[in-house]
Amino acid sequence: MNNQLNFESIIDMMIRRWWIIAIATIAMSIAAFTYTEVFVDPIYSSDGFLYVNAQKTQSSDISTGSLSASQQLVSTYKEILSRRTFLSQVTADLDEKYTINDLKKMVTLQPVNDTEILQVSVIGKVPEDTYLICHSILVHATTELKRVVNAGSVKILDDSQIPQAPISPSVKKNTLVGFLLGFIIGSLIVLLLELFDTRIKSSADIVERYDEPLLGEIPVLFSSKR
Repeated sequence: MNNQLNFESIIDMMIRRWWIIAIATIAMSIAAFTYTEVFVDPIYSSDGFLYVNAQKTQSSDISTGSLSASQQLVSTYKEILSRRTFLSQVTADLDEKYTINDLKKMVTLQPVNDTEILQVSVIGKVPEDTYLICHSILVHATTELKRVVNAGSVKILDDSQIPQAPISPSVKKNTLVGFLLGFIIGSLIVLLLELFDTRIKSSADIVERYDEPLLGEIPVLFSSKR
């Protein structure tokens, strides 16, 4: 092997040992696909949206002050809907299947782009349960927020729906990662095999390795039978 590696020599060694790269690539792709399909639980998500208005009645004349007050209420409502008192109503709707701590890990509340809209997102392993939890939060929120704040109004803008497909994991993405990882591992194996292969295979290897002229070569003779 050459003392100095170049692009052409690396490509040449990869072509000569292509089967090693192919085996590593296929094996890692199959492993990534199998692991994702068999051992990784799919995660589903259901979303709903609440509209928050600082005024008790709707008005076509929306001032900057009322808009700012509504945006501040969104943050306040977010905290109220994260309390144990409210979440206990949600757990009751699902027959105590999930604890309050479970819900806190599954539920995310956040304002939408500094607007008067509050997004309710629920993630979980059972698609029907994510829908039921999100729907329960939206339904109880309209009553709970009015009871606690006693001002403004809250309406369901978009109700939740049963998710049809998981948000993770991505089988295609993980399989592609396995494919690329297998290609890299196979290429490294080929490179290491070539680096540690000190055998002389031809007269060209002697010239390249020792940078000395070749004075002679013993030919391979074949005897012909008559």
